[in-house]
Amino acid sequence: MKILLTGAGGMLGKALAPCLEDRGHTVIGLPREELDVTNYQQVMDILTAAGPDLVIHAAAYTRVDQAESEPDLAYLINGYGTENIALVCAKLDRPMLYVSTDYVFDGEQNRPYTPWERCRPLSIYGKSKLAGEKAVQRHLKRFFVVRTSWLYGPHGRNFVNTILDISRQRKPIRVVSDQIGTPTCTLSLSECIADLIASERWGVYHATDGGVTTWYEFAREILRGTNIEVEPIATKDFPRPATRPKYSVLDKTTLIHTIGREVTPWEESLRGYLELMATSQPV
Repeated sequence: MKILLTGAGGMLGKALAPCLEDRGHTVIGLPREELDVTNYQQVMDILTAAGPDLVIHAAAYTRVDQAESEPDLAYLINGYGTENIALVCAKLDRPMLYVSTDYVFDGEQNRPYTPWERCRPLSIYGKSKLAGEKAVQRHLKRFFVVRTSWLYGPHGRNFVNTILDISRQRKPIRVVSDQIGTPTCTLSLSECIADLIASERWGVYHATDGGVTTWYEFAREILRGTNIEVEPIATKDFPRPATRPKYSVLDKTTLIHTIGREVTPWEESLRGYLELMATSQPV
């Protein structure tokens, strides 16, 4: 297929484009400098000229805490911008894949969230991403909404790199131990997305790596084999502007049945990423 990818300069976009190209697709990767999703006419002109078979919308406002102080910008990009993409896809009769987040849930049920659960986001970021989901579903019949969680990977700021950077100070690291979810590498998520679009089974999917952990245990695994001490702390002892869901594990049953394989365990994805980091240039 010819696939137009928004947010091509972001962490997910930089992993997704080569993955799709390896599958034989032609990727038109557009970073934000080349496509302002909040400009409807620009979206119309560029998508019409490109004539893609599928649009993958990975561009997003992702500054979770900062969104609390600039909600208008978060909604402009994640809500209105996504609606622009969806409207143009509808006019051109092209399907669309929208990348969303576990932050659309409130984290109160303490069991994995299925794609059909009621969304109750706690933060402006989560609410703005849900606005994007609703726009996609409002305008299109052929769509994928792919919710993921705790994303990290090459070519972007992320939790793994932050922990590694802090560890170089050789001091104990304090990490929240009462938020539960699943770390997901952009490399394994990209493979899931590539498998999913081949199915043409439209709908809402949850796509993360396999397993369940806490940020504290995640940090310990990142630093396995070192003598750096990781100290567990409660969320209340590490206040941040945006409220995070306490439990945001996503049920991937429909994804697994659709792509015909299990997802990669988060520990395996992390090991692969750390090996890649060790053998490549700093990212």
